[in-house]
Amino acid sequence: MVVTQKDYYAILGVSRTATQEEIKKAYRRLALKYHPDKNPGDAEAEERFKEVNEAYHVLGDPAKRAQYDRFGSIDGMGQGGGSPFDDFGFSSPFADVFEEVFQEFFGGGRRRESERYAPKRGENLYYSVEISVEESVKGAAVKTTIERKDTCPECRGLGAVNPQDMVRCPTCGGSGRIKQTRGFFSVSQTCPHCYGQGMLLKTPCKRCGGEGRVDSKRTLTIKIPPGVEDGTRLRIQGEGNGGLNGGPRGDLFVDIKIKEHPYLHRRGKDLVCQLPISYVEAILGTKLKVPLFDDEEVEVDISPGTQPGETLIIRGKGAPSLNGGRNGDLVINLMVEIPKKISQKERELLEELAKVRGERTKESGGGILSRVKNLLS
Repeated sequence: MVVTQKDYYAILGVSRTATQEEIKKAYRRLALKYHPDKNPGDAEAEERFKEVNEAYHVLGDPAKRAQYDRFGSIDGMGQGGGSPFDDFGFSSPFADVFEEVFQEFFGGGRRRESERYAPKRGENLYYSVEISVEESVKGAAVKTTIERKDTCPECRGLGAVNPQDMVRCPTCGGSGRIKQTRGFFSVSQTCPHCYGQGMLLKTPCKRCGGEGRVDSKRTLTIKIPPGVEDGTRLRIQGEGNGGLNGGPRGDLFVDIKIKEHPYLHRRGKDLVCQLPISYVEAILGTKLKVPLFDDEEVEVDISPGTQPGETLIIRGKGAPSLNGGRNGDLVINLMVEIPKKISQKERELLEELAKVRGERTKESGGGILSRVKNLLS
């Protein structure tokens, strides 16, 4: 037995009563701090990194820690003893936290074999459909054709029909990882031959060429709910790309685009309409009918003296709410149209009206001062 004089608790900066989780956190913090990749060419940092690893090699193992606490040493450890990296075959408690440090620096880590061959869900697909304003208000059933990947019916997404057509990768031995030396210890990376799958296809499936999926087209009838707004995204479960290794399909997401209407457009739940009226209708008042959908009409009462830009609101004549509640409104913006050309008869009548109202016209003249006097009188 070789007696070591090193205080592993002091090296990790924890108390002798520290829990295993506290020891693990302390090691991880120090390993990241003194890692050679963060301190290139720093011999002191490299030595501290070795000490930290040695300390965790002992204290990270409850059995070894108990022996260290009792006897102050570990057989085969310390000066002249075995290397603290003997367990880098990833079978000791050291492996779990080492993998975390590895992931921190290289963005990867080991994958269990069960994860490599686990069922994989297919990717989601994203499409868009155009609908009319009327369809956005009342709902519709819209047909669209999508292109997607279907799980190969021959190999069921495995890439090979028979199990014997799949062989273990000779480069990584089926692990999906290969070891490379970095500094004074080894790390593993994804196998470039099998891309981490651990298996190679000896005889690929003839239907899919080993991909596990085949190209297909599918025509769907998409139900548009009443009240849908422009930019709404609908989710249709199970209509995306097919999965691999028996995995489920992804989903289909459909973005709604509302086409322009001659005089109606959506603003949230409201329907907005620009309604032109003549200057005579604005002065005298009138009743007009605004056509909506399916021959439905809304009668609008224009009050005498209506000003340009005034707004009328017809409650409940807009779109329904997707989340329940009352319908939106029909918002009518009144646009008073002034004619650029009029008949001689119209001119005579308007000039007579101007005389009655005491207003100046182009023919009657009148400067700005007379207009001001008129307004103040």
